[in-house]
Amino acid sequence: MIQQDRQKLMNTAGLGLGQSKQNQQLSRSQLQVHLLQLALTSAISLLLMLKDFTSAYSAFIGGLLYIIPAAWFSLRVLAKGQLRSPKQILANVYTSEVGKVLLAIALFSLTFAWVSPLNGFALFTTYILLQLSGWYLQLKMNNRFQKL
Repeated sequence: MIQQDRQKLMNTAGLGLGQSKQNQQLSRSQLQVHLLQLALTSAISLLLMLKDFTSAYSAFIGGLLYIIPAAWFSLRVLAKGQLRSPKQILANVYTSEVGKVLLAIALFSLTFAWVSPLNGFALFTTYILLQLSGWYLQLKMNNRFQKL
């Protein structure tokens, strides 16, 4: 029953249709990484709420500034389930990465233009922490790197 619910969630997110078992597993692990990062962002924000509200929402925004482009990249790369040539896959990865960077630039620009007051230290610390946590979680979730 739980497996069926997970599969429905993956299909709803566009991460299960027409994919090989390996792509479905990668999609699930990426979804788990993004959800863990969202939980980490929320926990940091709640802890910083004890200090002050500006630091708390700045940290939350910093987390979203990382999670939104990363999740968009994951969807673009992993949701394409059709079998394609390596050249098409590589082109998709490159265009998705360029789109991710442009989305991050746009989100940072909008944040600095519209959000005031903003605690830059909390925002960038959370952003960097999520970057590091993404690397760590992907290494731990991928069984090939357990010797590290």
